[in-house]
Amino acid sequence: MKTETIFTKAYLAVSLLAVAGCSSFLDEENLASQSAEQYYATADGYETLITGAYSTLKSVYNTTNYFQLTQLGTDLGTQNDGTATNVLNQYTVDYATDNDAVYNQWKALYEALKNVNAAINRAGSVKTKDQDIFEGIDPDVLAQRVAEAKFLRALYLFEIVKNWGQGPLVLEEPTSPSTTSQLNTGEEFYTQILADLKDVLDSSLPEKQPASEYGRASKAAAKHLRSLVYLTRGYQSYADQNDFRNAFNDAVDVINNSGHQLLWNDYAEVHRQANEANDEIIFPVSFSSGTGWNTCIQSEFYLFVYREGWSDISFSTIYGNDYATVMPTKYAYLLFDWKKDRRTETTFMSPLNADPATSTDGTDRGKPWFESTVGGKVPVGEPVLVFPVPGQDGTEDVYPAGYDAYETYRVYSDDEKAAASANGQYLYNYPQGSIAEGSYGDAENDDYYRTGYQSLNGKSRAWLPVWKFKDANTRYNSSGTVENGTRDIYLFRLAETYLIAAEAAVNLGENGEALHYLNEIRKRARANAPEAGLPDYSGTVTVDDVLDERALELFGESPRWNDLTRTGKLAERVLKYNWDVTHITGGLIQTQLSESTNAKYSLRPIPVDWLNTLSNGQELSNNPGW
Repeated sequence: MKTETIFTKAYLAVSLLAVAGCSSFLDEENLASQSAEQYYATADGYETLITGAYSTLKSVYNTTNYFQLTQLGTDLGTQNDGTATNVLNQYTVDYATDNDAVYNQWKALYEALKNVNAAINRAGSVKTKDQDIFEGIDPDVLAQRVAEAKFLRALYLFEIVKNWGQGPLVLEEPTSPSTTSQLNTGEEFYTQILADLKDVLDSSLPEKQPASEYGRASKAAAKHLRSLVYLTRGYQSYADQNDFRNAFNDAVDVINNSGHQLLWNDYAEVHRQANEANDEIIFPVSFSSGTGWNTCIQSEFYLFVYREGWSDISFSTIYGNDYATVMPTKYAYLLFDWKKDRRTETTFMSPLNADPATSTDGTDRGKPWFESTVGGKVPVGEPVLVFPVPGQDGTEDVYPAGYDAYETYRVYSDDEKAAASANGQYLYNYPQGSIAEGSYGDAENDDYYRTGYQSLNGKSRAWLPVWKFKDANTRYNSSGTVENGTRDIYLFRLAETYLIAAEAAVNLGENGEALHYLNEIRKRARANAPEAGLPDYSGTVTVDDVLDERALELFGESPRWNDLTRTGKLAERVLKYNWDVTHITGGLIQTQLSESTNAKYSLRPIPVDWLNTLSNGQELSNNPGW
């Protein structure tokens, strides 16, 4: 099906070459003596098209827009600024069809589709070895490249349908401008996605790519994606009766037969930067050294603005840029068990991340405090902001003098805080309470959620940052850009495949299977934890159990907003667990999210800025409630 849109053909020879640099297999040579059509018909030219198709992953997944849309306004992610409303977090009346983040992500996806469609549509014009021995491509390689492009197209179409529910189903490279379009249904999107994935799985792509081709699509990646596609469609009104069964079967097939394996020894190994191309990673967005947006900026979204409000701290390579896009909710902090679950000390600043031998970035920068970077009241290298976390015997040497490890949560008194602040040091107690006691909903008196607390910055909060994405190669830049970030973004990894199988089993009523796949993930979480005793799941597994385990295993990796909308749990869990959504700040917040509006906020609005560019824009309906 071809749909005319305003997304028109660009100068592919320029645009595709400009975004290269993902991984070694994406290295390319620019042969400038040929026209674009002639060049893309050669083996080298066609590989450039594929390179461009892969490079569009960065424009979709390595942006502030993506992290805002997938993590804010959920049970796990909230805002850093406690003085102003954030429409994506609090679902206020200002959240409308002209939202910039929504529009920019929409544009990024359709630009990505344009490049991927070019690779698919131009394949028929590419010379093969039997036609031109010098410039032709091996027919088997060509077939694999087309399959890779179809995987990427299925991925982008899935992003569109799971976020907007409908949209233009663009399957052709635009060759001329058009000011008309149409909105295809979700059913049509899923039909096309599954058709593309079938072509990928019928191709000669390997089940698992060899190390030399790390970063390319594989059959395992296609099957993982298909299992998630089936799982998501299974909740829709137009679902096929076999969707949950197919999701389960695909996930189990990847677990058993793909060659990918969980890193059973230690969860920390999964996120160790020196080990990022590991057997658990099914499909990444790959990065190599470079500058600007072409480098990975994922880790920067989980740092509060540490250089504002404390006289002894400024921008530093130690911590990198601090976008403060998402901070964990109190529920998220309390969900993690610091003693029995290895994922906790891997995920956050901790003694584990203070030791180069165990830290995720191979440095000692992940200590649970921010150190002085300029000197003043506090000497360079000494703690300025201290975030005590649960410790254990034997870790005392990780903490500076006066901040010893402890058996239980260390809670500083107001007198202790005042005495420390007089010396330029600030103490932030970990959020108090427990999930079992139901005390996750009241964050008003917790240090992390006090805006401007112990700080000259009247808008920012200070809180224990997420460290599992930290990039040792990131360098701060006074202009606010990121340099040399090379850590990959994990889109699909095998632990999620286990959790897809568990969720599908819940929906199939196969409780034993759900318990098995959840508890396999728990088994790995226990390995190398400070203490034994992390319990297995027992009894009847619920979707909420799966969502909780996804939170622990995939915090910041999985698009949490989509997890909640897929399962129909957005309003329920956000209203229950995100304190910023349910509490008024200065009497200004007009919370719109409710159980009755769950349907509206489970889809993004079709961007009015796009509709306004169309001559038939007023004829196209928006999503319900928008």
